[in-house]
Amino acid sequence: MLRKLQLHGVGPASDLEMSPIAGRVNLITGDNGLGKSFLLEAAWWALTRTWHEVPAVPSVPGAWISFEFDSLTKIHKSKSKWQPAAQTWNRRAGRPPNPGLVLYARVDGSYSVWDPARNYRLYSRADGGKATSPAAYQFDSQEVLWGLRREIEEGGRPREQVLCQGMIDDWTRWQASDDPRFVALKQILSRLGPDEQPLVPGEPWRPTLDDERLIPTIRMPYGHDVPLTYAPAGVRRMCKLAYLLTWAFSAHKAETQRLELPSTTQIILLVDEPETHLHPRWQRTILPSLLDAVSSWEGEERPQVQMLVATHSPVVLTSMEPHFNNEQDALWKLDLEATRGVRIERDQWHKRGDVNRWLTSDVFDLGTATSSPAEAALRRANELIDTPDPALDDVRAVDRELGRLLPEMDPYFVRWRYYMGQHVEEPS
Repeated sequence: MLRKLQLHGVGPASDLEMSPIAGRVNLITGDNGLGKSFLLEAAWWALTRTWHEVPAVPSVPGAWISFEFDSLTKIHKSKSKWQPAAQTWNRRAGRPPNPGLVLYARVDGSYSVWDPARNYRLYSRADGGKATSPAAYQFDSQEVLWGLRREIEEGGRPREQVLCQGMIDDWTRWQASDDPRFVALKQILSRLGPDEQPLVPGEPWRPTLDDERLIPTIRMPYGHDVPLTYAPAGVRRMCKLAYLLTWAFSAHKAETQRLELPSTTQIILLVDEPETHLHPRWQRTILPSLLDAVSSWEGEERPQVQMLVATHSPVVLTSMEPHFNNEQDALWKLDLEATRGVRIERDQWHKRGDVNRWLTSDVFDLGTATSSPAEAALRRANELIDTPDPALDDVRAVDRELGRLLPEMDPYFVRWRYYMGQHVEEPS
């Protein structure tokens, strides 16, 4: 499990530190641009020593990234410094320590998977040459659907190597052959759907005349089987996540059996904005469902699961109230301060009870759970209530604004009329 992540001279602040990182669920909140996604990217690099596209670039000289995580045999501690000449972060040579299976779901639809049984492995090919496994499996949004490939040289000739067949091909093959992986996929899908509405695969079919490929389908609430390439964005994202979890788990298990190695005892899941494209009804179940789906991985000994989740959703935080454990979970807040810049702190978790209270808490910092004009009117109304002798024109103007912006029986509007009624009434 990732225990500590410390950044100096890189990212949105001169110094950021997450420590101690909780062993099960870590919720990361904060305004846009304060570094939630960057923390996930840095965590991915610390665990796997790979970047999704290009390395993070420091903002000042002398930058470094320090981290700690549980490896296969001990707690691994490391500090990597930026190498300006090489434009990279230094790391120890050889195979990195083993953090377990790591999966990163980004908000843009791309994914990354790191498997200790399949990545950073040097082996001999059939022609006697040496080959290196991919450093990580880096998918863009289309590669998840259609497959991941890379170019290698074998026997002095270039050759395309298929790293992953992709969701379209694997799903249809697994379904047609009653593959155990399809059973596992269906189980994960059933857990990731919204309340009382599991995601259920339909029968694959050809949606176009000019393409012979069968496309997997998902059964919609109105009873139609819709090809995944045409499915709504939220459904498609959850299906991709379910597929990659199934693919990563099954491929890891197969490889460990082939190499006669033990399966991983740790799974680390990084998720950026799980609420993206999801209705609030679905947002209310997605995180507990995802935790349940990953924890239910088949095996004699279930691996320990750790999640780092960046979110903007008060519904997601509300959904975690029945499941949050202060000894296993943590809420992290990124804030922007005038004197200190961006800082992160581990918040003292306590239940707010409903979405509105989360919105107006120190986590989201909204004055009221209303529109901006209504918030301004409420603020002005409170000022007038506290004024010993408010001007009648001001009171009546605010009253008209409250009447325009709030429902007639809104509790605040009722109290306002009770306290200020004598000022509101027009003279006869």
